[in-house]
Amino acid sequence: MGDQSQYEAKREELKRRYLDDQPAEANGAGTGGVDHLALISSDIERTIEFYRDVLGMKLTRLIQNRDEPTSTHIFLDMGGGNLLAFFDFPEHGTAPAVRGIGAMHHVALKAANEQYQAVVGNLKSREIEHSIHGTEEKGSVYFRDPDNILLEVRTEYRAAD
Repeated sequence: MGDQSQYEAKREELKRRYLDDQPAEANGAGTGGVDHLALISSDIERTIEFYRDVLGMKLTRLIQNRDEPTSTHIFLDMGGGNLLAFFDFPEHGTAPAVRGIGAMHHVALKAANEQYQAVVGNLKSREIEHSIHGTEEKGSVYFRDPDNILLEVRTEYRAAD
């Protein structure tokens, strides 16, 4: 990989310039937080089943996309008052997104230890490939949904930064 010192120096400079000791609430984000994340699905029914069966999310709303009459827009309850939404675009094909600037890397979901353990159990029982950072009791588990979206479910456990 070569010399990484320039990258570490850049990270340290960014920390020095932008991180402070105030709690996030003191600064305010300027919004009320996330209402929903909206992603694209190649098969809306398969998406509903995956997020319901593997992650235990409940479908809360299913409507026509107001901008595209052939597209369905669904909302899944992630917990904590947050929603994960999906669109399908059946008239536009199923070409996958390409990783690049402006693209999303992954969705990270918070979980209590019991929820985390249930997800790990679901992944194992369905033989879904996954990677655990920490333990099967607490930590982070990474896996992909049917459209190759990278997901992380994590507990409060945090390895050394």
